[in-house]
Amino acid sequence: MTQSPLQLGELTQLGHYTILSSIGRGGMGLVYLARDSRLDRQVAIKCLRTELIEPHYRERFKREALLLAKLNHPNIVQIYDYIESDGQLALVMEFVDGQNLQQHLREHIASNAQRMQWLAQIAQGLAIAHDAGIIHRDLKAENILINKHKLAKITDLGIAKSQDFSGTLTDHVTGSYGSMSPEQAMGEELDYRSDLFSFGILAYQLLCGAHPFGDTENKLQLMQRIISHPAISPFKKNPDLLPEAVELLGLLLSKNPDNRPDSTHWVAVQCEKLYLQMAANPEDSSNTTQILPHTTTENSGLYKRKTSSGYTQEHPTFDTQIVKKSALPAARPKSFIRDNSITLAFIGITVAILAGGLIWKLQLPTDSDNLAASESLEPYSQSREFNKGIEALKLFDRPGSLEAAEKSFNTILSHTPDNAAAVAGLSLVYSDRYNSDSEDPIWAQKANASAQQALILNPQLALVHVALGRVFTIKAEHDKAFAAFEQALSLEPTNIFAWRGKVYALRSAQQYSEAIELATQGLERFPQERYFADALGIIYLIQNNYTKSEEAFRLSIKLQPDAVTSYTGLNLALERQNRTDEAMQVLQQGLQIRSSEALHGNLGTGLFNKGDYVGAAASFEAAVSPTKGNPNSHLAWANLADALLWIPGREAEAKKAYSKARDLLTPLLERRKDDVTLMSRMGLYSARLGDRAKAEPLLARVIELAPKNANVHFRAGLAYELLGKRENAVATLTKAVELGYPLRLIQAEPDLLTLRRTSGAFN
Repeated sequence: MTQSPLQLGELTQLGHYTILSSIGRGGMGLVYLARDSRLDRQVAIKCLRTELIEPHYRERFKREALLLAKLNHPNIVQIYDYIESDGQLALVMEFVDGQNLQQHLREHIASNAQRMQWLAQIAQGLAIAHDAGIIHRDLKAENILINKHKLAKITDLGIAKSQDFSGTLTDHVTGSYGSMSPEQAMGEELDYRSDLFSFGILAYQLLCGAHPFGDTENKLQLMQRIISHPAISPFKKNPDLLPEAVELLGLLLSKNPDNRPDSTHWVAVQCEKLYLQMAANPEDSSNTTQILPHTTTENSGLYKRKTSSGYTQEHPTFDTQIVKKSALPAARPKSFIRDNSITLAFIGITVAILAGGLIWKLQLPTDSDNLAASESLEPYSQSREFNKGIEALKLFDRPGSLEAAEKSFNTILSHTPDNAAAVAGLSLVYSDRYNSDSEDPIWAQKANASAQQALILNPQLALVHVALGRVFTIKAEHDKAFAAFEQALSLEPTNIFAWRGKVYALRSAQQYSEAIELATQGLERFPQERYFADALGIIYLIQNNYTKSEEAFRLSIKLQPDAVTSYTGLNLALERQNRTDEAMQVLQQGLQIRSSEALHGNLGTGLFNKGDYVGAAASFEAAVSPTKGNPNSHLAWANLADALLWIPGREAEAKKAYSKARDLLTPLLERRKDDVTLMSRMGLYSARLGDRAKAEPLLARVIELAPKNANVHFRAGLAYELLGKRENAVATLTKAVELGYPLRLIQAEPDLLTLRRTSGAFN
């Protein structure tokens, strides 16, 4: 923040505050940097201009101070004190070490994702002000401060007033002409919706680099445009702007206040969703815009958007055709809305780790049954809601648990938006979704965003550091993960999630001895927590210690008989000991408790390996069923296709299932372009469909990237055989066996029967 030395005649002392320097000038007076001698901290002091000190201004200033002091939010500059001494009126407020948004953008590069994150933060702070009955009236880039942590804070609420405070626009400064709403420019009565229009102007400037009504120095001309002229198409200024962002801008910049959103909280949620979408696709949001003036262009009437499919889609204008509110989720006053559309799956065990030598047919535990969250008639209780969320998180692999946890944490945030524990809880939900949803990076982005927000809100909370540790684990930044979990445990030694997270991080870092030791200690400290038994079972599987793995999974089932994922782990441990019949019985036992994609899938795999293709197809059909499994799993559809292929008369169904598997895998592979597991599967699916042009480059690339991955070599070898490249198939499959791929699984693969007979290999 720019600081100027004090000039002769300026203030040097105000009460127990020592004036250090002048830092700015606001609409109602000067702003100084000062030292609070009582609390030994730097503060900002805003002094009312002496020419304004008249009774009605004095009364307004007092009322304003009382109102603003009630606002406590990380995205609002905090008011500490009110001073009335020797004719001087002043507000003492939080000193923000940074720049206003306008200055910051002139000196720093910011991605559109960063800009959208600031908009979400501003909207969150604005929502709190509106809840308190306060209208800002002058929301613009110059009145937004960006601190050194890149956190946006609303300031200069000096012209704000309570909605129930008597007064007129002519009584005081009414805001900057470039950020006014139409009703403000016409001197009409205002409510919070006027701020939403100003927020729309700010959002347009941030995302499009220009004023929505044209950049001009002519005050009267700009005000007239705001009142009666259409806004310029955002796509003319930023052709890559998301359609959802355009629709939101359309709502905010509606001339009629009744057509604007009816909840500022709802606006904040939409901005957050857009930020997370942009952050998850950096190639789409890394381009930067300027907030500096651009030349004015005329409105074209309808927005034209180039889509991925190559055709143009029309979008309504802001004024002649008001954007339909149905294009975005319905606004709900003073509540936070989250998208819960993603199907729940299993966390913690990956295909590469558990399946090891198994082909994709042997799936990991996933549950897609929807557990309907019971609606309580009890009055809201933050502690009760938080405990509900925590308990749901503990049961992460139970159907509906993550949805229930997310709902509880969002309920808290609807009442207390700056609750760090709830934000950290959401981060854990997203981390669990990342591990359960084929490691879709969008969940990692959301987990990181929430963890960083929680850290800003309360760095002394153990759960915050747990959330950070989980994010670092996902990023494979193991040292940072260990440090985060240690910090969490130093703050709260009995935090179960810190214990869990550190075990998981050690396993991810392949520090198996340390992970076993910590998991064993976890069982001793938390004897009823089956998570540590599962962790031991997984690690022993990795180490080929199948006896101990079996023992650990049986303990897990004893501790929690309805833990379907433990049945899948036990099935794998028994399979590795060639106890096939027992392994199949375990799956049947688990299915008696609850249907799941993983149990049906692994049962189908067992039947497939026995040559029972009809029974396998039935199990795989259950695995893709919306009621019994997961219809969005590309693995389940590929398994079904494999089985159908060997049932006479069902070849056409098999081709459709392979196409479904490939279609489901495509967007995931686009987000994880270098994932060798996904690449090898896409190569195999393409080979199944006879798409040589797509399959062969993928196979060559994946072998190059993963020369020591047995599973990758098996899939590539099978794909080469399907493509008629026998020599490549034999060489690649031989390498797979050398790397540890089980020979019996190659022998059980029917598509390799001809290869085995003619080449004499793998018998």
